[in-house]
Amino acid sequence: MTLPLSSSSPSSSSVSPSLSPSSSPSPSSSTSTDLGACIVGFGSRGLGVLERIVTLTSAPAWGERPFTVDVVDPLCDARGIHDPAQPDYLLLNTTCNQVSPFPEEATVGDTVGDRGPTLYEWVRERGLRLAEDGFTLGPVGREIREDDYLPRRILGEYLSWFLRRVVDRAPDHLEIRFHTGEAIELTVLPDGNRRIVLDDGSVLTAPFVFLTTGHTPPPAPPAPEQSPGEHRRVRDIYPPKSRFAGILPGQTVALGGTGLSGMDALAALTLGRGGRYTTVDGTLQYVPSGSEPRILLYSRTGLPFRARPRANRQGPLYASLVLTPEAVDRLRADAPGEGMSLHGDLLPLVRTEMRVAFHLRCAGLLGGDEAETRTVGALREALAAGRLETELDRLDDAHREDFGVLDPEGLLFPETGELPDSGAYQDWYAGRIADDLEQAERGLSGSPLKAALEVLRDRRELLRRAVDFAGLDEKSHEEFYGSFTAVLNRSVTGPQLDRHQELLALLRAGVAAVPFGPEPELAWDAQEERWRLSSTRLGTPYTATADWLVHATSGQPDVERTGSPLLADLVGKGVIRRHRPAVASSRGVDLTRGLHPVGRDGDTDERMWVLGPLSEGTTFYNHYVPSPGGFSRALMDAHRSVTAMLAAAQRLSELPLTTAEMASAKVAT
Repeated sequence: MTLPLSSSSPSSSSVSPSLSPSSSPSPSSSTSTDLGACIVGFGSRGLGVLERIVTLTSAPAWGERPFTVDVVDPLCDARGIHDPAQPDYLLLNTTCNQVSPFPEEATVGDTVGDRGPTLYEWVRERGLRLAEDGFTLGPVGREIREDDYLPRRILGEYLSWFLRRVVDRAPDHLEIRFHTGEAIELTVLPDGNRRIVLDDGSVLTAPFVFLTTGHTPPPAPPAPEQSPGEHRRVRDIYPPKSRFAGILPGQTVALGGTGLSGMDALAALTLGRGGRYTTVDGTLQYVPSGSEPRILLYSRTGLPFRARPRANRQGPLYASLVLTPEAVDRLRADAPGEGMSLHGDLLPLVRTEMRVAFHLRCAGLLGGDEAETRTVGALREALAAGRLETELDRLDDAHREDFGVLDPEGLLFPETGELPDSGAYQDWYAGRIADDLEQAERGLSGSPLKAALEVLRDRRELLRRAVDFAGLDEKSHEEFYGSFTAVLNRSVTGPQLDRHQELLALLRAGVAAVPFGPEPELAWDAQEERWRLSSTRLGTPYTATADWLVHATSGQPDVERTGSPLLADLVGKGVIRRHRPAVASSRGVDLTRGLHPVGRDGDTDERMWVLGPLSEGTTFYNHYVPSPGGFSRALMDAHRSVTAMLAAAQRLSELPLTTAEMASAKVAT
């Protein structure tokens, strides 16, 4: 099968001539001079690993030692979940100027290797424009702006273009072989090499392996006879067109989840069915096509997500006052053996930093940049003198009349309050979205509240520094990767602003409703052949039935309950194990700080690295595409891992050609 890479023809010295899968090497053919690595899974994380291998083996320090990279993936085009064939109404949740796979000095020092356009620059170079509907990308429409949220499909095209660029600059001594298939088995051979079996029966061997499989599938759903109502249940909404094909116009859909996946499902069932939006007298209205179902939204918390604000912040981000690397390191050093407390140690810093960000924006809005600079200085002086809380209280009083008082605890852990009935709840829900949209329209420069919330996103690397590699005690770890990650997602990784404007229009049109309040009960009514949903927190109970139950939530990979044959094989052999198995909320792979997997018996496989979503739990927030203009944890993980691998490969190449000595070679973490 030929790899669909493209128009530019790579040099035959760096890849097999047509970029097609090459024949699998025999397991017995590997010796200590056969240097190479296998990248299993090839979305953005696997692409980052390949870029680092190409760049670092091109450097003088590597010389001209031959090296082979085998890439194993069902597609091998680096697009991952960003299918170029998906509809344009499925949007990225990051503005186009904040997407770039090119490593920068802040991440890789002097080994940058290549520079190139961000996604924003790339689409502009190609003359693409945004149509009047706000999401269709093509030759007609307005110019694309830096803060536009573009169709997800275009990121797939951009990543595939970046792959061609990486392959084109591979040195002559580097061979890259692509294998379109799925790895289903991995075995450590007596000589230390890894034997990788693909689903077509072919076999590869490599001294080193990078596991970058991304969002691995869950186990297959139960058979309909084992799970009542299963035939009217959609557990995975992607790709939505085919997943929703059985939902007929006029049927009722109970849609669980109101975050990014929920908004995707909502768009697919409305825009994807021929509906459209129009503005009448300044108000967005939905014009139905007649092919839509009736949609009943619900969620566990009953709280709407917050929309992403306009990205209109000017100038560099201020340096943290209290949520700093030094403060986090002190907390970790002073914590007892089981780790820090989320509420006792980490969140007090977060809440204080949110108050700081709020008041800096208040000062800037009232008095301009000079006032903001003076306020930063006053806060730093107060911090040094041990009276920061007093100064923040003073600023509360000074800014109360114009901006109100920030309540970080209330922002992070809001309550729905008393909910007398379904109508009151839906009014409250719509009002909360409308209030948030007003703040989102003001953007990061115009809304002190959004500036305060953005601390949770801007300082994400400090949260990682605090929680990675068992930084929290077990109870706090359980909460952080469970309900608190949901808090973070609801606060700063919510839908695009336009999506919530559309949601309000759908509620006004009666196409969608939010009638149940928090935590509704779900049950299959075998007599009526319908799903029954009942409120649990409303003063006057509310019950409704639905033809379909749709789960629009995205979970993390689970190494113990997985639909991936490879993960099941590695767990079964004891090569990998789950991090903190007593904790239910995170179910990723247990890793060392060098990103090597830890096995069932506590042994470390120092010739394997695990990067991306499979790491969630050992490390935090692994499901994103890198951004330009600063440090990128994703690209740093790739850089550190490839650097360690090449150092180990160099040592391996200098060993005598005996199996025993190969097996005894140790890889530095």
